[in-house]
Amino acid sequence: MKGPPTVTAADLARACNVKPASVSEWINGPTKTLKGPNAINAARCLGVNNEWLSTGRGQMRSTSTGDLQPVAPLATHPDYVRFPLLEGFAGMGRGDYVGDYPEIVDWVEVTREWAKQKLHGVPHSAVRVITGRGQSMRGTYNDGDLIFIDSRVKQFDADAAYCYRWEGKVHIKRLQQIGKGKVRIISANPEWPAIEVKLADLEIGGMALAAWTLVEF
Repeated sequence: MKGPPTVTAADLARACNVKPASVSEWINGPTKTLKGPNAINAARCLGVNNEWLSTGRGQMRSTSTGDLQPVAPLATHPDYVRFPLLEGFAGMGRGDYVGDYPEIVDWVEVTREWAKQKLHGVPHSAVRVITGRGQSMRGTYNDGDLIFIDSRVKQFDADAAYCYRWEGKVHIKRLQQIGKGKVRIISANPEWPAIEVKLADLEIGGMALAAWTLVEF
């Protein structure tokens, strides 16, 4: 017997005409609750009673025989894992202004096998995804790539590509140590010269692990 279809957070966001970030708050936190038209639309999308979804009272869902049916889960397929896609983007060139606490605007799902191979054993809970913009890292990370970040890394550890804030803008570039307290910001594109800065001037938000690249023909 075929069970109910899986409903994703993106499905629920579309049904309620809200951002996926709002759905994440409904699911994971007590700060916002479903009410009004959102509760009605969410109940329709999930196939449950509006009263039960809003208050927890009454039957979850009834059929003509009175049997309760399970809620279609807001879940990822067990062979996949999902990572939060953050708002804004990291500049691979001029940089971009991003808030101190960027919201989750969507989710990126990948196979567990891909995550195992590409993310080098980093715990799934520590991975964030951000969109790269610009041409300075062309050949390593390209304009529009989704870049997977190890958010546990908050300081320079070794020469690598980092996501960092500098002069109020967020960048993704390679950092190379050149002396005590100083690093060189290196672009993959030779048209962008290297820049030497004080490490203390950079606010590191994570280390780049991998990227999804869109190849245009």
